[in-house]
Amino acid sequence: MSASDFDFILGRWSVRHERLADPFDPGCTTWTTFESSSDVAPILGGLGTADETVGTLDDGTAFNGFTLRLYSPEADEWAIWWASVANPGVLDDPVRGRFHDGVGTFVGPGERDGITFLARFHWIETATEHPVWEQDFSFDGGATWAPINWRMVHTRLAD
Repeated sequence: MSASDFDFILGRWSVRHERLADPFDPGCTTWTTFESSSDVAPILGGLGTADETVGTLDDGTAFNGFTLRLYSPEADEWAIWWASVANPGVLDDPVRGRFHDGVGTFVGPGERDGITFLARFHWIETATEHPVWEQDFSFDGGATWAPINWRMVHTRLAD
């Protein structure tokens, strides 16, 4: 693992989002889709990346988010934070983890409307033309994981 783990995502992207309408409802089977664009740049001499993602949700609402990824050589792990216009002024608690055999797995605490959970991010297909990010939740401390509730497929845009 190294500070170059996220080099695959540097650049400009078109992103297709597939998102479960309510990831906190175990019976929810309704998916929404929308498109966004993302610009990912290295920061801090390569010890991190930052990106802004901009799009429009399927209901016409603006979608605007910011991701900060920082690598700690001492801990040999990445921390990933998220902020968005959906929750102004808040930087979510980070998920932390690393890459193993080309798959990145990052886990951290979350809370929404009094519900606490663990969020898990996976980066898969990172060596392909269409890297994929997926998210799922655990409501029992990581003993079990609900099915994927958000999937983003990236397509590189010309610079």
